[in-house]
Amino acid sequence: MNATIIHKTNVSSEVLDNLANKLPSILANALEVPGGKLAILKPEQVSLEFSQASPRDVGSDIKIMVFARSIVPRSSKEKDLAREILEKVISLSTASGEEHSVDIRLYLMEIGAAEHSRSI
Repeated sequence: MNATIIHKTNVSSEVLDNLANKLPSILANALEVPGGKLAILKPEQVSLEFSQASPRDVGSDIKIMVFARSIVPRSSKEKDLAREILEKVISLSTASGEEHSVDIRLYLMEIGAAEHSRSI
């Protein structure tokens, strides 16, 4: 599972360090649902990518895009999962005494397999 964090320059290193340390656990806890091996998610399976927003970006201070596999238990409560992640991320950023606007986007994707056969 992948998460991309895009932040503006006004977001302090302390907030970004908190996200780097705690976001994998937050995502793993929120997205792990009953349903066998496909639904098990551990914090070490979460890949984070940080990048700084362009100075022309007028959006939120922190944008987090989460890309996870779509399975029925997750898909049926997608909005609730995004809200749960948002609440925990906001509590992380306000714990440092700073206030930021945060945007969470949860993308549940179908992961398919392609088959290729070689003709002789």
